[in-house]
Amino acid sequence: MAHAGEDTPASSALPRSQVAEVTVEGANKTRSSTVRAFGQVDVGDEVDLDELEKVERRLLATGLFQEARVSTEALPDGRVRVVLRVKDKASWVVAPTVALSSANTGGGLLYAENNLGGRAKKFAVAAQVSTGESGLYVGFLDPVLFGLPQLKFSLEGQLKSDRVDEYSMDASEDDPEVLRRTRFNSASLSSELGFILFERVRAAAKYRVGSIDAKSPDPEKPVTTPPFGTGPAMRDASLRLMVGLDSRQTLHAVTVGLNLEASYEVSSPGVWSEFDYRKFGLLYRHGIRFFEENNLVLRGELVLGRDLPFHQELVMGGNTLRGFQYRQFRGDSRLTFTAEYHFPLFKVQSLAFRGVAFSDTGAIAWQDVSVERNLVDANGRVIRNYLRETITGQNPVTVAQGVGGGLRLYLNNVVLPLLGVDVAYAVNSGQVRFYLVAGVTPS
Repeated sequence: MAHAGEDTPASSALPRSQVAEVTVEGANKTRSSTVRAFGQVDVGDEVDLDELEKVERRLLATGLFQEARVSTEALPDGRVRVVLRVKDKASWVVAPTVALSSANTGGGLLYAENNLGGRAKKFAVAAQVSTGESGLYVGFLDPVLFGLPQLKFSLEGQLKSDRVDEYSMDASEDDPEVLRRTRFNSASLSSELGFILFERVRAAAKYRVGSIDAKSPDPEKPVTTPPFGTGPAMRDASLRLMVGLDSRQTLHAVTVGLNLEASYEVSSPGVWSEFDYRKFGLLYRHGIRFFEENNLVLRGELVLGRDLPFHQELVMGGNTLRGFQYRQFRGDSRLTFTAEYHFPLFKVQSLAFRGVAFSDTGAIAWQDVSVERNLVDANGRVIRNYLRETITGQNPVTVAQGVGGGLRLYLNNVVLPLLGVDVAYAVNSGQVRFYLVAGVTPS
């Protein structure tokens, strides 16, 4: 053990010692109480080398700090003082939001604060205009509710005008025709409360309520029959429950750890909704580190829906399935798997250039479509009119794959990434498409 007044860094050997005091150094904006809360080390705890390394990783994984170092100072009574040395990142940003992909091009402006009041609370407001979806977004997240890292609370509001295009489900078409184009206007408010046990077990409940207003389809497209009954706006409310295991941490653009979660979402009159549908989901995410800065990121998801109205249907294409049109494929059941390998290229001071190679694969289907090809609510209003061209039979499955590569730029001293660009090849159609996200996106 080190002598009194002498620092013992986390990288040196350290027998288990009892903590007498925890101090914070170097934090200019982040409150000391917030740093200690994220470090999760307190007076009376026993620490050794492994525990101090965990504290460092917890601090870096918050995304608030450029650097985090944990050391101990031996005290005369045999206990130790734990010193948390951190260097804050620039916590706020005003940035463009740019979407450049097939069938969805546009941009806007976003303001985000990642460390409100020095308490790690997050606030964002964004406005965007694009060919696919335009609107206004406001969000607030408290990851340490009441100063407890075990509790998380979020509140989000959104106004959106969404252009929905329907295509044939044939993935081999290199330039699929828009069969029907419909505009939806919506307003929604949602809130989520989550908790964490043993740093890995996560559970959350999210309630969302919104108003959905569908307009008549574009008369210049082949199909002009509305996919969703026009008329008075309808209220869509849902309750989503989630439980899972999550050990992931992102340390300087490298994600490590495993996330497994299951979710169930219900919309019914019992939760103050005019709709009645269900969604069940299983999610798998895994980050594996190689050679310090190389990163394999895997993501798989299964979602099953029942009686989904048009605005809640599952989609694939664009950034969710690179190589294909934005939201080209639709269904009520979806299985997707993405593998990305990130690797360092070079650095210019605090700016890191990283490459990525990826493969996106997806399968989407309709579980059950009535012979009349209509889904109606309890009041007889059509909430989904299916197209024959997109429903070729009972339980058709569309499988598509895109592969490619891209570039990512990261600034180590700010809380948000700077730029990403991808080039994707659609295996089914042979089409090559480009995808660009500049600054950040509201989501």
